[in-house]
Amino acid sequence: MHIKLFFSIALILFLARNSHAQDEIEHLSPFAHGAGRTYALSSRGLDAVGLNPSLLAFGTARPIEITLFPISSFGIDKGPSLSQINGISQGFQGNGLSSTQISNTPDSISQGDSTRESLANLLGGNNLSSSIDLRVFGLSYYNPDFGGLALTWTMHSALEASIPDALLSYIGVGAAGRLAQGYQLSPQTITLQALWYSEYTLSYGRMLIGTQGSSQLQLLGGVGVKYITGIAAFNLNQGIFSINEPEPQGGHYVVSVDYQMQSAYPKEFNFNNLPTTFSFNLIKNASAGSGYGGDIGFTLGAFDSLQRSPWEFALSVSDIGSIRWNSNVTVRSADTVLSPLTSQSNKDTINNQLKALGGRLDTTAGSFTTQLPTTIHIAGALDLSQIGLSMSNGSITAAAEYALGLVNVAGAPTHGRFGIAAILDEPGSAFSYRTSLGFTTQDGISDLTFGFGVGFGNTILLDAGTDGVTQLFKQNGHSDFVFGLKVLL
Repeated sequence: MHIKLFFSIALILFLARNSHAQDEIEHLSPFAHGAGRTYALSSRGLDAVGLNPSLLAFGTARPIEITLFPISSFGIDKGPSLSQINGISQGFQGNGLSSTQISNTPDSISQGDSTRESLANLLGGNNLSSSIDLRVFGLSYYNPDFGGLALTWTMHSALEASIPDALLSYIGVGAAGRLAQGYQLSPQTITLQALWYSEYTLSYGRMLIGTQGSSQLQLLGGVGVKYITGIAAFNLNQGIFSINEPEPQGGHYVVSVDYQMQSAYPKEFNFNNLPTTFSFNLIKNASAGSGYGGDIGFTLGAFDSLQRSPWEFALSVSDIGSIRWNSNVTVRSADTVLSPLTSQSNKDTINNQLKALGGRLDTTAGSFTTQLPTTIHIAGALDLSQIGLSMSNGSITAAAEYALGLVNVAGAPTHGRFGIAAILDEPGSAFSYRTSLGFTTQDGISDLTFGFGVGFGNTILLDAGTDGVTQLFKQNGHSDFVFGLKVLL
């Protein structure tokens, strides 16, 4: 039997990863990323935009802060096979897939299509999950009487996918033989979401209650409004796939699928040559949709002139809004049960039956809407000098944050994330530095975090961070790194 179509459809539907903590769109605060991902407390200046805009009320050492690509912030979290995306894409299109005759001989059970098997291997182990964030441009102005005002242009992309190990194992080596002999596969639930967009954000933060630098109770508030240009989107949410045992008398196997896939992309996007590295072509901002969004945040503490407080509490909700997609919109759906014969039929007959798994393609859908990755951040911090741990000029702070995605879309921590960190801060007008060591846990996966920042003459600020310290030293680990460079004027 010729199974090229069957497995091409299966792989297209179920491109994904197994079990890895979700990759969120929150990368543009490098130091906070390494400080246990305590974004709502540890971000400062432009880094607070899109995370907790109330932190703009702290200002910076000088009135104006600027970042401009390539002097900017950039964060990436990706697996090793992201660089093989073109090979995977070609495999999905059927290039190089060979036909295989199904028989009941042992050889046919152990052998399978080499392209299909290599694709199944590449898609396993979270290798294609990724998120990338870039601040293309950022400008802020701060005045103690006015507050902090910021204008930024950022780009964000995220891929979140979930595929059970049982399905990858089934469509790997020996799948043809298993299918012919009627090996069953219990219902498997698959999710794949990809989102790529730009944000143009105007943010403002100021003190709402209290006197700045007084060491008395102060409440900071901030908001951000944003215009969104959508670049590309794909959504396969809760697709179901199963293969049941053969019917006792008919010698059939039963294949069942139930899914809906939505996608949109600009006409400039080329699926035959997908980008594997950053280039200026990625910031031309071809659009496939648009929308609006916002952020809101509050910070409470008794801050002194160095922005230190015995304790702090912060609450923010980021990325509230949606994108309406209207370019090259396609919707493919199927709710199908098939019982093709494993014998007494030629491969063309079986292929014609399997085509129904491809569902119905609708290119006249017009448009669809996706939510932005709305996330709530709840954070707190304690100055450890309160329990006797202090430095002559600097400070040591313990910080913690819990983040929860309020919508089930790529880029939101849908199952929640918790992080803690110890932060060492040594201020100075000529030279300053801060460092952090933290810990995060999400979806049952934990790792260490590390952040580092230096300042030169209150003019150049350089920050870096990772939330995957142990992954950096593993051959097949995720690459997670965030870098930021800012200039104060």
